Amino acid sequence: MALIGINLVDGGTTTIDSSNAGTASDTIQLNLVANGTVIVDGVNVNISNVVGTGALSSTTIDAINGANVTIDASLANIGAGSTYTYAIGAGSSITVDAALLNVGLLNGVTVDFASANGTGLFAYNPGGVNLNLSTPPNVLNVQSGDRIEVVGSDSVTQSGNTVSFFGALGPLSPLGSYTIPAGVTYTYDASTDTLTFTSCFMRGTLIRTPEGDVPVEDLRVGDLVVTHKGVAEVRWVGRRMIDPKAIDKPRDTLPIRIQAGAIAENVPARDLFVSPDHCMFLEESLIPAKFLVNGTTISQEATLAPFEYYHIELEQHSIILAEGAQTETYLDLGGRLSFLEPGVLRFGPITGTRTWNDWCYPPVYAGSVLEAARMALRDRAQEMGYVVQDAKAS
Repeated sequence: MALIGINLVDGGTTTIDSSNAGTASDTIQLNLVANGTVIVDGVNVNISNVVGTGALSSTTIDAINGANVTIDASLANIGAGSTYTYAIGAGSSITVDAALLNVGLLNGVTVDFASANGTGLFAYNPGGVNLNLSTPPNVLNVQSGDRIEVVGSDSVTQSGNTVSFFGALGPLSPLGSYTIPAGVTYTYDASTDTLTFTSCFMRGTLIRTPEGDVPVEDLRVGDLVVTHKGVAEVRWVGRRMIDPKAIDKPRDTLPIRIQAGAIAENVPARDLFVSPDHCMFLEESLIPAKFLVNGTTISQEATLAPFEYYHIELEQHSIILAEGAQTETYLDLGGRLSFLEPGVLRFGPITGTRTWNDWCYPPVYAGSVLEAARMALRDRAQEMGYVVQDAKAS
């Protein structure tokens, strides 16, 4: 077992790969400079010492090409206020193991998933030490599938943009916190101590704005969209990626396809794909798309390929035009629970920002209004040439 010293280049980049990482039993000492980047390329390494010059240091540790970096380091001669950025590439991970001398390696750092493509992991092992960070790590550029793991956590809570992990005693046993981007959604699995970032329109759906139709994934907070009451500003945009192979009941999340012209002539103008629980505006009511499946013009897609859903929230629950068809915006009834994958618990605000009284039109799940909507869609399908009696309603 050897300690390998790696000298960072001031203002430059130093690479650790198979040529200089040593063997699996070797550890690495990073000798810092004022401003330097170390790239760990495709190898598994353990950083056991971080040594500075006594002055402030700005250091980036970048794991790429399947590299797994464990930082179990003592700090020596590191200037107070030094900063660290952990950049995580595709299929790569960075793990910080707690020790009394390495709090600075987690306090106020930046965790950047920009190059992870939804396959990055940042892990923190508190080692039984409850760490109350004065400045939580700032998480940037998360994509659906990227993960944060806090070993030993049993639960998480969210306050504003800060997600906090707790041990068996809940708030009495804090393990760490992270500041995540506004509007980001996630799921948490206590069995693996892991928070996974997630993404209800499908990517590519055109939403009507005052300037014309815009793909839903291009909408941003502050943009204007056309509603049943005029123009309104987008206040939140959410996204999640769903992998049908990773959930127990994919039918509960697979997209509903509303064929072009299924509602009326050129409505929708193109095939419209929405999540099963996303409501369409028919018969002066909001009806979940899954109740409109008729086996002809409206059907559920059978796919094992991952897909993305987007959802947008306005100041008030509203009717907007998606591919020219009237449909609802997002209504926060509590923790954004309306868009959960089956069997997965998402943590968020204890109570929603809205109540059932905030529906812009009444939701309908059964009865004469639903039957009237289904009959109108059946008649429209016949106009389009379908043999309706052969269709099997879902």
